[in-house]
Amino acid sequence: MTLFQILIGILIISVMVARPFLYKPCVKYFPAELSVTFTSIWLMISLIIAFPIFFEVRYIHQFNTLLPYFILSLSKGILLWSVIKLQQVINKESTSSSVFLGFVAMAMGSLVNNLFFKEGLQIIQLMCICGLGILGLCFISLGDAQRLSFSEKKDFFIVTLLMASFSVIDHLCIPKIGWFLHIVVSSVTLFLVCFSRGISKQDYFNVFRNKQIVLAGIVYCISEFLVIYSSINIMPVSFVTLFMRLAAPIVMIISAVIYHEQSVKNQLSFSLLAFLLALPLIFL
Repeated sequence: MTLFQILIGILIISVMVARPFLYKPCVKYFPAELSVTFTSIWLMISLIIAFPIFFEVRYIHQFNTLLPYFILSLSKGILLWSVIKLQQVINKESTSSSVFLGFVAMAMGSLVNNLFFKEGLQIIQLMCICGLGILGLCFISLGDAQRLSFSEKKDFFIVTLLMASFSVIDHLCIPKIGWFLHIVVSSVTLFLVCFSRGISKQDYFNVFRNKQIVLAGIVYCISEFLVIYSSINIMPVSFVTLFMRLAAPIVMIISAVIYHEQSVKNQLSFSLLAFLLALPLIFL
């Protein structure tokens, strides 16, 4: 790994650590739906800026043959509305839970890709997937997720399932229609879903005038572009995934110190064990 790749990796870790803590105040003072709204609006702004640089017209010329993949991207945008909203509901109560579920979602997505799309997982990887599933259940009863209400625990499982479906959709769509067009279709769909549900004048005011919301929206967009662009053009996907997963233990430890989400020992135990179980999925 080159020095440049390491620096990009550190940047990925930084934005992925910052994201949940920037979003937490937004859901504390505003409805969770507003988090979806400002995310979609800032995504649209970033896409307009990036469009002349990254758009490839060749995929549009193949629209008829690639239609199933465009539909999958569209479906991701629809589901993304629920993911951001429900993850914010969880984040309000337990920031640790909002990031820990990413490990379980990763395992479930890998399992689906292996069963139906011939990803070819090894025995040790399948064992790690089972281990992450069991660890997820333990986190519900012994980790910080135990503080969640019954409804929030249902949200935890729903978000996990939806995030797992995203890894499958990304796995299918990006090689066919390109990473940028995949983001465009899903983000525009997300914005249209938000618009259809109603965006008030106060929402628009908060999106552009509230400093916390502006910063959260900008960091979200930077993280999305950075992760996907790095996966395609800078370093192997496994390295990008490694840096993303390194952020979760840091978030959980900070949450233990700042928000008293369990003890540092408890948080460190769950996060490091999840990280170690995720490594074979990333590199083998």
